[in-house]
Amino acid sequence: MTEMNTSSSSSSSPTPNFETLTQQAELYYAQGQFSEAIACCRQALTLQPNWPPTYVTLANILQAQGKISEAISLYSRAIDLNPDLSQAHLNLGSMFYRQGKLEEAIACYRKAIQLQPEMAAAYWNLAKVWQKMGKSEEAIASQQKALELNPSLGGVEFNLSQGYRLAEEGKLDEAIAVWQAAIKVKPDLAEAYGQIGIILRNQGKFSEAIQHLKKALEIQSDYATAHQHLCGILRDGNNYKIAREAVNKYSQECGEADRIMTAIYVISTYQISGLNEIAKDRFFELETQLREDISIVKKSVELRALYGNFLFSLPYLRDDIEANSSLYKLVSKAYTQLRLKSKFNHQQKLANLEFSKSRKLKVGFISSHFCRHSVGWCSLDIIRELGKLNTETYVYSTERLKVDDQTHKFSQVVTKFYVPKKYPQGIADVGEIISEIQQDKIDILIDLDSLSLPINTEILYHQPAPICISWLGFDAPYISGDNYFLCDWHTHPQDRDKYYVEKLLRMPNSFVAVSGFQRIEKSQANLRKSQRIGLDQIVYLCLAPGKKFNRDLVKAQVAILKQVPNSILVHKGLGDVEVFQAAYHQACQTEGLSIHRIKFMDRFATEEEHRSIYSIADILLDSYPYNGGTHTLEALWFNLPVVTHVGEQFLSRMGYSFLQSLDIQLGVSWSWEEYIDWGVKLGQNSNLRQEFIDRLVKSKESENLAPLWNSKKFAQDMYTVMEKLLINGAQKN
Repeated sequence: MTEMNTSSSSSSSPTPNFETLTQQAELYYAQGQFSEAIACCRQALTLQPNWPPTYVTLANILQAQGKISEAISLYSRAIDLNPDLSQAHLNLGSMFYRQGKLEEAIACYRKAIQLQPEMAAAYWNLAKVWQKMGKSEEAIASQQKALELNPSLGGVEFNLSQGYRLAEEGKLDEAIAVWQAAIKVKPDLAEAYGQIGIILRNQGKFSEAIQHLKKALEIQSDYATAHQHLCGILRDGNNYKIAREAVNKYSQECGEADRIMTAIYVISTYQISGLNEIAKDRFFELETQLREDISIVKKSVELRALYGNFLFSLPYLRDDIEANSSLYKLVSKAYTQLRLKSKFNHQQKLANLEFSKSRKLKVGFISSHFCRHSVGWCSLDIIRELGKLNTETYVYSTERLKVDDQTHKFSQVVTKFYVPKKYPQGIADVGEIISEIQQDKIDILIDLDSLSLPINTEILYHQPAPICISWLGFDAPYISGDNYFLCDWHTHPQDRDKYYVEKLLRMPNSFVAVSGFQRIEKSQANLRKSQRIGLDQIVYLCLAPGKKFNRDLVKAQVAILKQVPNSILVHKGLGDVEVFQAAYHQACQTEGLSIHRIKFMDRFATEEEHRSIYSIADILLDSYPYNGGTHTLEALWFNLPVVTHVGEQFLSRMGYSFLQSLDIQLGVSWSWEEYIDWGVKLGQNSNLRQEFIDRLVKSKESENLAPLWNSKKFAQDMYTVMEKLLINGAQKN
């Protein structure tokens, strides 16, 4: 921050000689001719010893020569002669600041402001004192006032860097104000518009964010960061066609200079729309480049995007565990080596762990989804049951939470629910979370999101607890051989260990358990009538969103319809409905089937309303290569038969795992041919369908309660697994 001094100006009516000599002195001073300037001041004071502006000018010259004490005397003399001379108070304050007399400097600046409330330089210098004293809030307030009075005071570069600093500290509104001040000075400052747009996006103010990002791109069409955030808002806001137009524009403008990030955004945008065939081509193109030379990735932001976005896209596009594992390892190794560096103390080591069954086990969970989200629905019951055992349970939010009634339920069943104080750019500070986990002396830390939220894997990489486990939200993060991934024998058969970096922890029955789901109960007759579906029709249900939607799935489903007379397919999923319709229309034309055999339903406002869909249907047709998770669990809970395609990777074996834990072999297929066959048999054979339903009903009876519905047993098994890990670890060390 630059210190501000002001030169004097006439405040009375001296004879022309005094004024002329003082003005000449100021000219010499400005030109660096100090001797001549001092001579003019001395001559003026000889003619008029009591003229304050001359003392101020002479003091300015002497302080520029480093003669601080003499300058202070002269400023003080000017104030004695004219106590209302605001610039003398301002400059005297600057001298005290240079001597380290901060309280005296504050008094001078405040007096200058009292005399001249619009004096921006006084506020600016006062901010510098507050900053020196460690009073950041006062410093920011004074600085903001200075910039409000004179936006050009700090210069454009200062305002930009100041805005970045404030944003990093989580002071987002202050950052916006500073960047707005920069725009006043330089209206075509694309970077300021872009950064404001990014913050507004993180604050959920999407319309305002779009306006600022578009303005940034009007000024600078190849501004990659603005393109990325604009595409992200449109993509996540379900504006599919507009999002594709925006990402194509981004690719056109920045494809050469920003080929990795443009590819990643194209892939994710087309996937969410339901155009996985196009996404797949771009994915494989980038994969080939990375396999040939991973060193083409130079930027930290690119590594984070490859790890958190590119790898996240993979299981939706390909079910090849060997190829997928190889790519996971390639990208994750580069990510951990170049982006993640050990900057935090590993406070708790197994060597120092004194584990005893007599004390409570401290289990921590990190996630951004302690709310109405698949992770939230599937983890709450288990965390609740764990809390009833010899444990203390802690949850740590790693991203700005969408607080709802499910969040409240989490807060009621855990020992501690930690919400970070700051969320720079919408994500918690890694150091803050790690510090909190270490202070709580967590024994076992469980991540519920994996690489779908890189901050979680970064926390696990630094191992703030003796045992770190990934579970539930995605496949393993591939970051540390010292950590674990919780799964089961159905999702991960005996030969799967070699494909992973983390050690596999297999639960005895299933990798998850739920105690059920709530829904708004409606009769099948009324629901079908409201949707103009006949009571005698066989209704297949597909809940694949855009990311899980593909042509192979569509072809198989249409093939089933063709062989089952009086059947229809209801499709309900988040994605571009026009894309869905076009895909089914093409498949129906190929098979000579009426497009009217496909019915599209809109999303419901709440999960409880959505779950009424299972009453309409007779059979759920699971997605592949990424099976349904929560949707498949819901269908089974509401006694709806399921046809699932089993694959190689974890995420294509979830449906299989669910059915195995229910001891049901019906509906399990290992190829598209078997998938079609099961779909046809269950559609044509009402007795077979009823057998499936009877088994589902029986699985929920208290005396026959299946592991999939027994969250109490799952929690007990989970506790046993964790306890064994700690005991073995302590013994080895």
